[in-house]
Amino acid sequence: MELSKLTMAEGNEAMFDVPVVARPGSDEESKQYLLELQLKMAASSINHEYARVQFDDERDRSRREDLLQYMHDCRCEYYEARSTLAAYDPYALAEFENDLMRQKQATLGCYEA
Repeated sequence: MELSKLTMAEGNEAMFDVPVVARPGSDEESKQYLLELQLKMAASSINHEYARVQFDDERDRSRREDLLQYMHDCRCEYYEARSTLAAYDPYALAEFENDLMRQKQATLGCYEA
């Protein structure tokens, strides 16, 4: 399995290194597709976590409802990409999710899928 690193950053905030998982000998188009799936999973998972932190601190009911909807959308996006990656290679998925969880623990101090 071929691994490379993708760095996600927003402004000067913390960076996440996301392993890009591809089968040996995969063509560039397949690698790009897998990268997009993994990026979608990582971004939606991290966005969900930040929204959850905001939700915990938010007092305005309307804003809390918006955040709940946003978290739901993030979960749907994550699981859609996850199911596609699972069909491609379940072992790569497990490795990717474990690494993502470790990085979220280190950066955010807590984690949820």
